Amino acid sequence: MGSVTLHGNFIRLAFLKFLAYRLRYYTGVVTYTIYVAGFYYLYRALFASKVDGGELIGGLTLDEMITYVAISWIGRSFYFNNIARDISGQITDGEIAMQLIKPYNLQSVMMFEVVGESIFRLLLFTLPIMVVVVPVFGIQGPPDPALYGWTFLSFSLALVIYTQFNFLLGCVAFYTKNIQGVLRAKMVAMDFLTGVLIPFTFFPEWFQSFVSWLPFQGISYIPVTIYLGKRQGADLFTGLAIQLAWSVALYLVARLVWNRAVKQVTVQGG
Repeated sequence: MGSVTLHGNFIRLAFLKFLAYRLRYYTGVVTYTIYVAGFYYLYRALFASKVDGGELIGGLTLDEMITYVAISWIGRSFYFNNIARDISGQITDGEIAMQLIKPYNLQSVMMFEVVGESIFRLLLFTLPIMVVVVPVFGIQGPPDPALYGWTFLSFSLALVIYTQFNFLLGCVAFYTKNIQGVLRAKMVAMDFLTGVLIPFTFFPEWFQSFVSWLPFQGISYIPVTIYLGKRQGADLFTGLAIQLAWSVALYLVARLVWNRAVKQVTVQGG
């Protein structure tokens, strides 16, 4: 019970910390709406320019494509976090030394802090984005109302995958001291490899086979295809199982790397 209370406090404190800076998330609603608008007009032009007059591109209709883009960005507003940057900053300014002498596991603590952040994001960032984007761009609901619940579960697993990957990337700072260049590359690569920018079905089969072996499809592509009803029955549960497997695998790998990386601590400041 003491451990539950402790980690519950980390969730609460993280929520309150982000609540203090809520204004920047209100401006983020405008930013995300602009992103969706850009893709909305891009894909409308793409479908309008089809020479064969077909209704499908990459197995999606225009309405599905617009919904795909909108749900991808809405989901991103929920699971996004900056754990890698936070760990790098703690190593650079020497704060990591104080973290290591505290009687808790930093990986678990940061995971619970992300839960608090994601709850804040859901209430004060994701939902406002939905209120604006859904009616403005005519975003369609899933073919089955039950898919709302499965989609939320899938995005929750996406949160774990994204967080553990970020934690793993943050551990690189123990060796390189500065990972700003890596973080910039990650920002671009993640939006591409997760399927936020372009659905995987737009790419050749060899590329789709390649990304199917990576954890990134579990961050955005699987949840969005669940929402669209592209995963039914056994395929739906297979997608969730893939996400769960990557969540556990990345957690264990991150724990192993963390245990090795802390032996490389060099305090540069403080």
